[in-house]
Amino acid sequence: MPDELLDIAHGDPRLARQVETMLRDLAKDGSPLMREMAQGVLDGGSLRQAAISDAYGEEVSAAFGDFWSKYQAMSPEEQAELGEVAEAALRGETTEA
Repeated sequence: MPDELLDIAHGDPRLARQVETMLRDLAKDGSPLMREMAQGVLDGGSLRQAAISDAYGEEVSAAFGDFWSKYQAMSPEEQAELGEVAEAALRGETTEA
């Protein structure tokens, strides 16, 4: 696991593994641009640099904007449920939908 991921995760190895897993998923199933960015990070590039670069920053920003719009449209109960699912994933637990 790249040291930068552990740094981004504030030293939490579980969270760093989740970030790495998400990068692996993006490298496999993301848009062509996100696959390229994720593979570059997995190959030793900087996630921070990739996220703010002219090449990838716009697509990363757009994806986050889409997520944030959907999150804000959720009810407080839905937001709490999403938080519970995320916490369970960090603990390595599976949840039923």
